[in-house]
Amino acid sequence: MASRSCCCTASAPIRWHWRFQFAGLGDAWRVIAWNAPGYMLSDNLKKDTPDCRDYADALRDFADALGLQRFYILGNSFGSRVGQCFAAYHGARVVKMAFTGTTIGQKSLTAEERAKILATREAQVAKGGYEFGARVAALLGSKAPPEIVPLVRRPLRATHPRGFMQAIRAGLDYWSPDLAARFTMPVLLIQGSEDKVTPMERNSGVLIKALPNGRLELLEGYGHLPEVETPERVNALVRAFFCELR
Repeated sequence: MASRSCCCTASAPIRWHWRFQFAGLGDAWRVIAWNAPGYMLSDNLKKDTPDCRDYADALRDFADALGLQRFYILGNSFGSRVGQCFAAYHGARVVKMAFTGTTIGQKSLTAEERAKILATREAQVAKGGYEFGARVAALLGSKAPPEIVPLVRRPLRATHPRGFMQAIRAGLDYWSPDLAARFTMPVLLIQGSEDKVTPMERNSGVLIKALPNGRLELLEGYGHLPEVETPERVNALVRAFFCELR
């Protein structure tokens, strides 16, 4: 199974976030985690307001550079957004997708609601990435072990304000139920019951109803980052799902 490739994209879209998946899935897959555009040493996208296609093509170019023709996608939050965009425009290259902290886009919002979101997000990164690390508590559920707090804070502090705001603006460009018919591959949604960032009733719970071939797994007591909060359970779910012959 080692020849199969799994490309990971992340919420704080930085490869550190996926350390437990490298350890837990690397025996069966070639696990590749990227620093998304505008994060760590990856360049920002050229547009101030990139759209769904721009991120899809960025992942395509990354995969092309590594010689990946077809692969599995594992993504969290913003990474789930990039995965959905990639599947919408380059779906023939995706074997299966698994998401945590799933977000479904906000294209349906009013102009006033969009402006409020942008203002809130701009305030979050106004003091730079180091201050952004203070958001850890909002990302974790009650069952998350306290020792993971510094592990989450570190990649958050590497958030680049411009790259972060580009990602936020792209989220206002699409709406997942409009794209879902293109997702003919199997899709697994892993949802923390205490996710305050992308709560199920407004995100994965909506998307699962539109997916032609989807499955939703709820993890009680965990938040927005179950792959870090309870990696053994998430890795077991992902492993079983990716190994299914369908």
